[in-house]
Parts: sequence; C-alpha cells; structure tokens
Amino acid sequence: MNHYHFLVLGTEPRQKYLAELLQEEGHEVMTADEYQPGYHDAVLLPVPQTARYLAENAAGLQKGQIVYGCNFPKELVEECKSRGIRFVDYMKEEGVASRNAIATAEGAIAEALQEGHISIHGSHILVAGYGRCGEVLVEKLISLKGHVTVLERKSEKRARACAYGCQAISFDKVSEKVGEYDFIFNTVPALVLTEELLRNVKQDVTIIDIASRPGGVDYEFCRRNEINAKLCLGLPGKYAPKSAAKILLEVIEKTILGD
Repeated sequence: MNHYHFLVLGTEPRQKYLAELLQEEGHEVMTADEYQPGYHDAVLLPVPQTARYLAENAAGLQKGQIVYGCNFPKELVEECKSRGIRFVDYMKEEGVASRNAIATAEGAIAEALQEGHISIHGSHILVAGYGRCGEVLVEKLISLKGHVTVLERKSEKRARACAYGCQAISFDKVSEKVGEYDFIFNTVPALVLTEELLRNVKQDVTIIDIASRPGGVDYEFCRRNEINAKLCLGLPGKYAPKSAAKILLEVIEKTILGD
C-alpha cells in the first residue's frame, strides 16, 4: 500500500479521529488550524467549515494536491483547479450522505432534548422537508413515540410520509397548524420558517435547524421574540465524531489510497 502525507485542518473532534485513523494506517499526518509549509499529498478540511477553511488557506495549496471537504465554494474551486489542485466532496461520494444522515438525525434529536422542555415521547413535532435527512429524522422520532407531521411541498413525498405512519401537510396549510407543535425541525436549505409562520408558533416551541448555513429560519425574528431556535451544523462531528471519521476515511481510501 502506498503511504501519503496528510494535512488535517481544524479542531473539531471528527478531524482528530480522522487523523488518528490515518496514522493507524501508517500514513504521515500533520494536524493544524492553518496551512503548514512543506508538501502534503492531501489537505483535509472540516466538513461544516469547508468554505471558511478553503478561503483562508487556498493560497498555500500546491499543484497535485487533493483537497477534501464538503460544499466547496464554486468560484474558489475553479481558481484552485486552474492551478492543478483536485477536490473531493465527501457528500457526493456514494453512500456517504445516507450514512451521514443517520448521525445528523441522532444529533438533531440530542439537540432538541437539550434545548427543549419536554420529552420526544408524546410530543407534537413538525419536520420541514422529507429528503434524505428528513426521512431518517422522521423514522427516529416515530420510534421515540413522537406525533410527527411532515411539512413538504411535493405531493409524492407527502404521500410517502403518510405511508410511513405520520401525517403530512403542504406549505399552504401549515400556518393553520404551526401553533400545535412542541418541536419543529427544519431540513430545508431555504427560508421556510418565515416571520409569517413564526408569529403563530408556541412561545415555548423548540426549533432545531439542520439545514446548511444560513439555515431556513428567520433568526432575527426569533431573537426579537425570544423564540428558541438553533442552527445546528456539523452534528455528526459533535455527537458521533469517531463514526463520522470512519465514513470520511472510506472516501479517502477509495480516492487517493485507491489510486
């Protein structure tokens, strides 16, 4: 097996475990919070902060390197590619997003229990979006005996959610019902929990937003009205960092190590 030199940037626990796993494989690993002089075969950026770390460290990248991360900013990537730098988006590799969704859903529930005032069991819950993360989250909330309603634009997804055992509602009907929910989870990467909707929520509602930054909640309105809403990024790295690191390691093994 070939051996490589990896530069692992960032301080989140997932990066720490990833560095340890690579060292166990016999590779040279340097950990830091900014680009370090010398040649590195690959640079590993933290998943939830890929854009920031790339912007801060792009100037140091060298021709022939592979940069790993998630949701890379397009313009900066194009500039780096012109210099002979290759990019691998973890979440675009087969199976990674699905497995990451499991840890994300578990982390979202953990955040809800910490931020909220009641248990999931018996509570009334709205989940906005029934994509990959939404489906897994709904499954876990139902297993905890929550009364779950899916908020979804597409009728076929609403039908699938109902077939799974929960209720489903469209956006044109949700304003009538939004005041019933103890917990609201958002998975949609667009502003869906607008001021108009938030005016009707319970005062003690707990809102957990797991959409990519900037999220899908009017946080300014929530702040002014003391509504408990939290944007939760990087949940796998926070709640299951070792498991999350193993998923990333598989991507690295398939790409650079499999070359």
